[in-house]
Amino acid sequence: MNIFYDYEDIFGRAETAHLNRSFTELFEFAAGIRCRLGKQAYLIDEYISLMLEGANATLVHSAAEDGFATSAELRRLCRETMNGKPDCAGHPLYEKARAYISEHPLPFQERVTRQNLYCVALAGDYLEYAAGNYRQEQKELLQNTLDIVHLRDLYRTVSGILGNESELERLNLLLRQRFLVVTPMSVFLQGLTNDLLYSLISRDMETGKRAAQLWLEEETRK
Repeated sequence: MNIFYDYEDIFGRAETAHLNRSFTELFEFAAGIRCRLGKQAYLIDEYISLMLEGANATLVHSAAEDGFATSAELRRLCRETMNGKPDCAGHPLYEKARAYISEHPLPFQERVTRQNLYCVALAGDYLEYAAGNYRQEQKELLQNTLDIVHLRDLYRTVSGILGNESELERLNLLLRQRFLVVTPMSVFLQGLTNDLLYSLISRDMETGKRAAQLWLEEETRK
């Protein structure tokens, strides 16, 4: 089965009916919980409010820009390592980059082609490094917006009043379905991936081939 049969299979389908249904179901379900809580209905109000603030703490365009922009660090690392400059020697991935570039000389005359292929080779290691940094940044950002301990306490308190966790579990699922259509981390990683794609689709002037084809040829020779 061809999962990329149509344009929408690549850019995505707008599941608007699902999103609208989730929104309606979320507030209808939350209203039912409020009624059961009686005078303590304010607890679920606060819980939902905290979740909404947390979901909106990082805007999607900012996460994408951060992911794309941080790729410049990898390009600079590869370029300066190729040039033998010590400026990037303190980078956590410098030794790995230096060793790889030293052990894998490339025959292409175009410097930018060699740089793009080295970026492709080191993309996996850089992905883990950049994702770890972004995870810490997001955690610190959320700590200024959302008290996770208080959120957990609210969850336990409301679940205790209701007699089980099943209703809060469903509420959380509905919140995620409607308000976390994509997470900041997913968007950040896609931003990084977009830069990787730029490297792969770049064309070598000498051979007329794209970097992806040159990389595939190298993999075939292994």
